[in-house]
Amino acid sequence: MATDAMIDPLSFLAGGGEAARMIRARDWTGHPLGAPEVWPSSLKVALSLVLNSPESMILSWGPDLHFFFNDAYFPLLGPRLSWAMGARFDEVWADAMAQALPIIEAAMAGESRRFVDLPWKLATDRGAADTWWTFSYSRVLEADGSIAGLFIFTNETTEAVLNAAAVRANLERQEFLLGLEGQLRLHSDPAPIILAAVAALGRQLGAHQVAYADVDECGAVATVEYDWNDGPIPSNAGAHRLDDYGPDFAADLRAGRPIVVADISADPRTASPLSAESFERASVGAFMLVPIADDGRLKAAFCINQAAPRAWTAAELALARDAADRTWATIVRARADAALRESEGRLRFLDELARATAGLVEADALLTTTTRMVATHMGLSICAYADMDEDEDGFTIRGEWTAPGAPSLLGHFRLRDFGEATHRRLGSGETLVIDDSRAELPPQEAAAFQALGISATVCMPLVKNGRLTALMAGHRREAHRWTAAEIALIREVSERSWAHIERAGAAAELKATAGALAALNATLEERVRARTSELMRIEEVLRQSQKMEAVGQLTGGLAHDFNNLLAGISGSIELVESRLAQGRGDEVARYLANAMGATKRAAALTHRLLAFSRRQTLAPKATDINRLVAEMADLVRRTVGPAIEVATATDGELWPVLADPNQLENALLNLCINSRDAMPDGGRLVVRTANLDLGPDAAAERRLDLPPGQYVVLSVSDDGTGMSADVIEKAFDPFFTTKPIGVGTGLGLSMIYGFAQQSGGQARIESTQGRGTTVSIVLPRHHSPEALAEDVRAAPAQPMAKASETILVIDDEPLIRMLIVDVVQDLGYVAIEAGDGPEGMEVLRSAQHLDLLITDVGLPNGMNGRQVADAARELRPDLKVLFVTGYAETAVLGHGHLAPGMEVMTKPFQMEELGRRIETLIARG
Repeated sequence: MATDAMIDPLSFLAGGGEAARMIRARDWTGHPLGAPEVWPSSLKVALSLVLNSPESMILSWGPDLHFFFNDAYFPLLGPRLSWAMGARFDEVWADAMAQALPIIEAAMAGESRRFVDLPWKLATDRGAADTWWTFSYSRVLEADGSIAGLFIFTNETTEAVLNAAAVRANLERQEFLLGLEGQLRLHSDPAPIILAAVAALGRQLGAHQVAYADVDECGAVATVEYDWNDGPIPSNAGAHRLDDYGPDFAADLRAGRPIVVADISADPRTASPLSAESFERASVGAFMLVPIADDGRLKAAFCINQAAPRAWTAAELALARDAADRTWATIVRARADAALRESEGRLRFLDELARATAGLVEADALLTTTTRMVATHMGLSICAYADMDEDEDGFTIRGEWTAPGAPSLLGHFRLRDFGEATHRRLGSGETLVIDDSRAELPPQEAAAFQALGISATVCMPLVKNGRLTALMAGHRREAHRWTAAEIALIREVSERSWAHIERAGAAAELKATAGALAALNATLEERVRARTSELMRIEEVLRQSQKMEAVGQLTGGLAHDFNNLLAGISGSIELVESRLAQGRGDEVARYLANAMGATKRAAALTHRLLAFSRRQTLAPKATDINRLVAEMADLVRRTVGPAIEVATATDGELWPVLADPNQLENALLNLCINSRDAMPDGGRLVVRTANLDLGPDAAAERRLDLPPGQYVVLSVSDDGTGMSADVIEKAFDPFFTTKPIGVGTGLGLSMIYGFAQQSGGQARIESTQGRGTTVSIVLPRHHSPEALAEDVRAAPAQPMAKASETILVIDDEPLIRMLIVDVVQDLGYVAIEAGDGPEGMEVLRSAQHLDLLITDVGLPNGMNGRQVADAARELRPDLKVLFVTGYAETAVLGHGHLAPGMEVMTKPFQMEELGRRIETLIARG
């Protein structure tokens, strides 16, 4: 019986796929192995095994190792595939023989080896590439033990190797970024943060230089203040015009696009002669530049430089961008903290300066103290005060502070010696700022400053009553870049010093005039009238000066408190924006809570200001003070702490009063906190209530500034440190406080005083030093039979809004109107908007059903909120009304008396409280 081999001598190729077809198709004439039909059985068996394997395999046969392969090996041959079948091994892999030959020789010698992830540079079907292989070489023996060929089992592992490398690179990147953040957190000032960042980034990337530059407002100049260097590139610190490096380069940078240049001579953005010259001066051959944009404007940039061309990778660029973003966020936070510290330091210094000079009346004594304190605070070498000549051709330095051992500058000098520009600027009242006299001025003018030993200076001129004077601050030996904050501080000190001199002069003149009037009491009537007129003029000057000082104290206190609050709000919002941009949304809640807390404190401060100015919006109700005291007893005890005993002594027959219960609670709590602060070592606090019937004689005797009548007294007494008579006299003044700076605003007692007077009553203090203090709030008795105010702090359960219930919202501020409408709609009501009174009246006159009117009090275009509400009640008698206001227009609101169904809320208010008030009003039916 005939076998398959007898029928088909090439049956060993069965199942061999495309590789077997290639063997059949090849012309084997003249080949050393001969035709396939006559190949030895050992070759046929081995080749059949290779051809039918799904794994990538090679068989090299005979002394010349003729090359055979299966279908799985096709992708590895690349351009060799069409001719490699049956060719010699050294011809097929000529480009790899240097690496393959030692492995082949070892296998032929019986040393079979397996290689894992071995790198190999090959020409594949993807072109020349770095590849990695896992393979084994082993010899094939004939039956007699002779070497017949070489069997190679091979598998390309390039993808797995690259993936593993990418994972390692990502882990290294994350480790670097975490380490960088740890380094940055060690510093609180921008400079060490930047220095740590550029050094860490440079070492990680193996760069020659990493520089950080701030970009000016116009996006024209980048100033490198900090760079890290490790190689042939010198420091590039200084100012650089972006356009000098090429228009395409500058355009990409201003657009916020990273710039990666492997070779500045080959990149079209940097190859122009002008650009190449700029980079050659900087000794840069390749670079990556990462811009930092904020609020749509280029703010800064990180530049990673290499002296020679370098092929930057995408991973390196990604690392640089991440490092730049994290560093910038830290810089922004540090700069905000530094600005806050600088502001607080400035305010402390101005307060210290004011205290140190408050009792000085002589100008020279004032100037001596001022120049010394300014120089010490700012680290100056010299600070002097100069008067200009009447013809403004020279000046006389008459008050100075100089560093120990330095020569005095007191004396007269010609102004023109310092240059025409200096003469012109000072003569016109313009501030003169010189950072480096030797670099900025012509030699002759620079010499005049150097003769005084001044390298950097700020001369702040003031023209008062036609007289020119100046405060001069300077550094002797070194240049100094003056900041805007330093110049502003010198200006403020100059103006305050001049104002102080004017006040002292006015006071001295007033004293001298008063003495002259006393001595000339018997002079002619005409002379008396003239002197009296002059005295009144001088007194007016003094009063005006005192007014300005009071306004300065008020605005300074407000600015201090509001700057702190605004810094907290703006800083939190900036960090919210930064975290959202970084995808760190889980950290946002903390900053939003900080911003909301600062907003509430700002609202509390404005309420206190309105209270002491008698401009706050009150919601007076018939109030039982005994019940209010009882409900607050636990809160008071928790607030003052266990070291203080709290007792109450209330009149069981206490009359009701008409007052805002919420404001009365605030006033009581404020008094208890003040008593706690007056008893640092503990003590006893007593809250008392009593009726007071004032007849005409009693009213005059008690000197309460109240008309005869019936009143209720709420008082808080302590056995603390007490007050002196002069402190009692000022205690109700706004911003007056005996507490340390930053502990109290000085508005608490002034708020209580304003609330009491606005409620028709009065506030009084009785105190003895070392024995304690009693502060009393006296309010008029309320005779109306209406129900006493209930505790509305716990909102009752409210029914769901009906689809037909409609609310008209009138407010001329679109933002406030939008927020109120959103709250109304969130509650399920229908909202109708109007921007002013006339527009709202059109809705009120229509057939539209309305359940509630919400209106601002201060509206434009001829109708205020109260007028709209009164007109609405004429058209719709049962319409509920809720007023919202940020300022109490007392006359408009009827001196705090509102008709039934009308209520008022003071801006700013919480949206949740607005929702409760809306539902409560509508639920009343």
